[in-house]
Amino acid sequence: MDPIAFLNSQHTPLRLSLNRSRGALIVPLWFYQEADRLWCASHETSLIVRAIGTGVPCGFDVSTNDMPYRGVRGHGFARCDPRSGAQVLERLIDRYLPDRNNDLARWLLSRAAGEVAIEITPTRLRSWDFSKRMQGLAQ
Repeated sequence: MDPIAFLNSQHTPLRLSLNRSRGALIVPLWFYQEADRLWCASHETSLIVRAIGTGVPCGFDVSTNDMPYRGVRGHGFARCDPRSGAQVLERLIDRYLPDRNNDLARWLLSRAAGEVAIEITPTRLRSWDFSKRMQGLAQ
């Protein structure tokens, strides 16, 4: 399975994981893939933005929630970019929502000035696909 093609085809959230002194932090985030980077956004007051700061090592997973299970996981480096937050948020809304004419899109866009882009630079990608071993079990 081609990891980049899989990432581009998926609309399940990316699960971003950081190790912290108080334990692991795992956060689901909308994402898109572009130019060997994964892009997410979160509000400037969120725990994940505060934990990433100027940059930290991270793990991530994007996988199907239904059989047959497939996915991509990896390691990389996450950093925050407040200057690109609104732009990344708009791309995420366009990717995950049918249009911008709904309450969730309007609410997210009303807070766009406080959004922070999260750039993930993968250093390792690994894909898996259990389609063959789960043949006949797909819903």
